[in-house]
Amino acid sequence: MASTINDVAKLAEVSRQTVSRVINEPSLVNPKTLEKVQRAIEILDYHPNVTARLLVNKRVKTMGLFMPFSADQVRQNLFFATLSSTICQICSQSDFVMQMFTSLSREDSSRFFVKLFKEKQVGGLILTCPSVSNDELIFLLSEKIPFIIIGRPGIMSQQINYVDVNNVQAGDLAIEHLIQYGHRRIGFLNGPANMTLSADLNKGVITAAQRHGAKLDIRESETDLTLDSGYHQALILLKSDQRPTAIFTADDLLAVGVKKAADELGLSIPSDLSLISGTNSGWGNIFPQELTYIDTQFERLGDIAAKHMIRFILEEQPSNLSEVLPVRLVLGQTCASAHE
Repeated sequence: MASTINDVAKLAEVSRQTVSRVINEPSLVNPKTLEKVQRAIEILDYHPNVTARLLVNKRVKTMGLFMPFSADQVRQNLFFATLSSTICQICSQSDFVMQMFTSLSREDSSRFFVKLFKEKQVGGLILTCPSVSNDELIFLLSEKIPFIIIGRPGIMSQQINYVDVNNVQAGDLAIEHLIQYGHRRIGFLNGPANMTLSADLNKGVITAAQRHGAKLDIRESETDLTLDSGYHQALILLKSDQRPTAIFTADDLLAVGVKKAADELGLSIPSDLSLISGTNSGWGNIFPQELTYIDTQFERLGDIAAKHMIRFILEEQPSNLSEVLPVRLVLGQTCASAHE
């Protein structure tokens, strides 16, 4: 049978409150008493209840991370792995715990998080990949749930804290780069239509296209940001009449899908097909040549969001967070001059 805090108190001949103070605030305990209690904890192999330790001064030192995708989508996309790993590391450094949730239903998840917050199981929430629909944000705001969004919110308000990369600039840079190589028929594999990420990339693509008039043929296809969807949508584009001579993908996992389709059709990258990705989360490293991509600094998103949420939970009253990270083009070897 596991030892309890009362067992430790009895062996150390101190009160239960003193044992609790040793666990949560050892700096406030007399050194001799501290040593005695720690010795009792070691002898009894006592392990404090994690949930109880996280409730310090009524502050719930736990944050939730919500990714509105299926478990399979989260496993495939290295963006989510990097994001969750960064947030978990920041939490660990501050004696916080991160709980990660995946779901396809934003509405059900929003209600679930309200329940967790009111039951003091989480002290705040980090949302990823916001929808262009504002329903879940309006609901969370109405319930006064502290949250931070990684991505641009569908509704702009001083009450909404967010950090994002400049996806409009990313789309613009990618298409402009292909245009400079002489490409006029360009495929564009975007993300889900309901995400602000996709809307921003689309806006950037349109911005670049408008600078060059009506001579461009840009064909946009929606994907669910998985390898299979990238592969199937690329096949459709590459089998079409007047196939594109270049493809821009929302991320590098989609780019891998494009390469798979190109290989199947006997098309070589970049001599037959130029390819540029909106990110490089790691999948781009499997290409035989260096992938041309947009560096979005997405690795910083989790760091910024987690540190801000920790300050909020600890009642340090941080300023409103509304940060957009700049992007830059990284030249690789997957783009070349167009051959009509």
